[in-house]
Amino acid sequence: MKRIVIAFLLLVLPLSGGCLGGVPLDRYCYVLDLGVERGDAMPYRFVFLLNEDTAGSGEDGGDRGEVSMVCAEEGSLFAAIDALSGALPAQLSFERTTLLAFSRELAEAGEMEAVMAGALSRLKIRQNVRVIVVEEDMRGAFRGLVSEGDPSMNRLKTNVKLFEENFGYVEDWGLSRVREAFSNDTGDALLPYAGLVGGPLQPDMVGGQVYPYLGGGLLGEGQIKTSLCGSAVFAGDRMAGVLSGQHTMLVLMANGAFRTGHLRLPWKGTELDLALYAVGKPKRRWQAGIFTCEIVLEGDLEHPAQVEVESEELITAAESYLKAELEQVFRATAAAGADVFSVGRDAICAFRSWDSWRAYGFARRLKEVEPDFRVKVKLSHSPKDPALE
Repeated sequence: MKRIVIAFLLLVLPLSGGCLGGVPLDRYCYVLDLGVERGDAMPYRFVFLLNEDTAGSGEDGGDRGEVSMVCAEEGSLFAAIDALSGALPAQLSFERTTLLAFSRELAEAGEMEAVMAGALSRLKIRQNVRVIVVEEDMRGAFRGLVSEGDPSMNRLKTNVKLFEENFGYVEDWGLSRVREAFSNDTGDALLPYAGLVGGPLQPDMVGGQVYPYLGGGLLGEGQIKTSLCGSAVFAGDRMAGVLSGQHTMLVLMANGAFRTGHLRLPWKGTELDLALYAVGKPKRRWQAGIFTCEIVLEGDLEHPAQVEVESEELITAAESYLKAELEQVFRATAAAGADVFSVGRDAICAFRSWDSWRAYGFARRLKEVEPDFRVKVKLSHSPKDPALE
């Protein structure tokens, strides 16, 4: 059985620059995951999950060898690497890094780009590396993401794709896409959000019931103690709030990124579970401050025998609920200055020149945009007859 070694190092050593020099391949420690949070004595604490079996590891760095965690407080990633150079058996390599995690505190302060700029390209960190935001302290979250059966946290990375493709609770964002969203004004980032299972639930910025689809709010508990569900909403390069997985799903529906998921539909004092599937891409347009979005979905009632409901009644309830919820999510995120619905990409097409677009000032007018969501739900099965209609 693989053994997990947790070592916390708070070192401030002279800059050596030796970690980036050329050495034989088998003398590298591969950084699988990198986390950044506020330091106690220095601006940042960098947390590294390492694969130390450098000579025989697979491409994902998690198939062989011992995995360990180390950290250093410094003012930059390069300084942290130099600080660790004398305390590791081999030099650090970022060629196999697959996850960048930032604390909520740094995300809300707008400091993610300051950490990423410059150093990441020089360290050969791939531009498609996954980026997430973590609610709890980074060392606790990383410990919660590691299990004896999966020390390299590959399960977490698999769960990002699972939640995106099968549930719509998160959207997978790579580094290049994040940096692009931070620098333009035609759409904002919606990054996966993680928290410790059983920890305090953070309020969803829209309000209403968030259980059980917010990071840290899952009822299930297993070997992996950090849950990944829900989203960190950004306005430019600053985190503006949190959306539950259910509200994230609605944003993905409007953006054409939704595949399939489950809707918790309020129904006469209880809830119905409605499986939803995307039908084509949404039709979107922006005109004179009005954002219109037409969405077509196919649905199945999960347990049709447990409730008395007619097909037309269910369709009307689902369409009305989705429209109302979409408008609430839109207004809440727009009020925070976050264009996670990417309305700017539709609006910019109405302008003939870049100068006219800039003069219009869409970012400051986002709060004034009026949403018009039109939702069409088609039932693939009748609630009273499981045979296809």
